[in-house]
This record gives sequence, C-alpha cells and structure tokens, in this order.
Amino acid sequence: MGHGRERVPGGAGVVARPVAPEWLALRRAADHQARAGAQGLLDELTGHLRDRDELLVVDVGAGTGSNQAWLAPRLPGPQHWILVDHDPALLGSVEADGVSGEIETERAVATVGDLAEVLPPDRDVVLTCAALLDLLRPAELDALAEVIAPAGRPGVPALLSLTVTGEVALDPGHPDDATVAAAFDAHQRRDGLLGPDAATTMAAALRRRGAHVELAATDWVLGPADEVLLRRYLDDRAAVVVEERPDLDSLARAWRAEREWQLQAGALTVRVGHVDLLSLPSDAPQQTRTGR
Repeated sequence: MGHGRERVPGGAGVVARPVAPEWLALRRAADHQARAGAQGLLDELTGHLRDRDELLVVDVGAGTGSNQAWLAPRLPGPQHWILVDHDPALLGSVEADGVSGEIETERAVATVGDLAEVLPPDRDVVLTCAALLDLLRPAELDALAEVIAPAGRPGVPALLSLTVTGEVALDPGHPDDATVAAAFDAHQRRDGLLGPDAATTMAAALRRRGAHVELAATDWVLGPADEVLLRRYLDDRAAVVVEERPDLDSLARAWRAEREWQLQAGALTVRVGHVDLLSLPSDAPQQTRTGR
C-alpha cells in the first residue's frame, strides 16, 4: 500500500458516530464472510470498471479500513483510495492488512456533508461504504444519494455494503424475541436515524434519480465458532433494549441469561440481516442481474 496522506476539509460535519475500534475489529471476519453473498454485485461493478486505467475509490465512514481490506484486492488494476471518516483516531489505526499491489491510500477527516470537498472535481470516482447507511438521517442519506446520482450531471458507480435490515432470526426461538426486536429496532430509529429502513430508502432515492440499483443479501450467520462476537452482539442487544425501554429490564435480563446458557452449550445460532446495494449510472451498460 502506498504511503498515507491526510487532509481535513473545512466544511461542517453531518454524521458523527462514535465507534469503538475493538468492535470494528471483532466484526471484521463476519463482515468479510457475509459479503460473499454479494459476489454478483461485485462482478457487475468490476465489469463496469474494467476499462479504467486507475480507480479512484472513496470509502465513506471508512473506520479502521475493513472495507478497503476486503474490496481492494477484488477490484481491477491500480487504485487510489481516499478513506473518509469523522474520527481521526480510527483512520490513524488503518493498517495495510490484506491490501497490497498498486494501491495508494490517503485519509480525509470528513463526513457525508463534506464529500463535495473531498471528491476531486475532475476525476471519475467509485464510491463505497460499509455498515454506514443505517446510521444516517434522511437529509444525510439524500446528500449521499446526490453525490452518487447528481441531478444534471453523470453519476458514479457505488457499492454500499452491510446495511442492517432489522431481520434477526435466533435458533432456538424464544417467546420474548419479538419484544426484544421491537425495542431494538425502535432504538435504531431514534432521533430520526434510518436504522433498518436505510437500504430501501437509499434504493428508492437512487432510483428516483435515474440510477440502476440492485440489492443482495449479505447476512451475518453466527454460531458456536463465533462465540466472542455472538456474546458481544447479545450483550449489546440486551443493553439497547433496556436503554430504549427501561420497563423491559427484567425481561431483557432473563432473555439474555437464557441466551448465554444456549451460547455456552453451543446450541445457539443467529442470522443478522444485512444487505449490499450496487448503484450504476443510468448510462452504464446493463448485465443480466440476479439481485433483488
């Protein structure tokens, strides 16, 4: 990987999301495994990009570089990446793990609201993000959609990955799963956040702007081999339920205790719904698609 550079746009931020680097590290393997479900979207994207001499890839909400580590080896040719995140500490921890070859990387401390300053005005770009859309509010999502499919100008290809859908299936089931899920999803939509509505909202916004959009499921499937991540996921799910609905404290504690027993017995599996979204400009040649 080429030497890193950092620049700091002067515009006001829109999205500021405190994310612990240990959580990003913990989820990385599950994220990368889940993205196999979007191979068809990746094939379409690489086909669209095949004739470019060098790719300029802008990764929004880049965090510690997991998206780049997965995607860069799967894109063709020389690449220049701009990793964008509001948190300089996360960007500072990006390593070259899994990223090699003709790849240059720079870092920009910025948010969705700063993208107009981050994107070079005279270059074709590829826009990407992972686990970001559900953390946006409608105005922020519209700002991102306008960057991808701007009115009156050519759009850019975009691969927006690992957006939660709200679909969670635990096996074995539990009588309180629905109550837990309702409280959790309400928390995901707090203060106007799009939460599990984000992927469908973004798909609709891009289609209104004339882009060609396809979706593919990229669910986490967690079982006994994922005990550390699964325990953290259950802990966080129960804690969020109580934060959203303090009256459910006893229910959440009992639900979490039973899930812990199942986890220790190797008897618990969890499917957490995620979806990847591919957007191609309206003038892009269209291939046969199998996505939703």
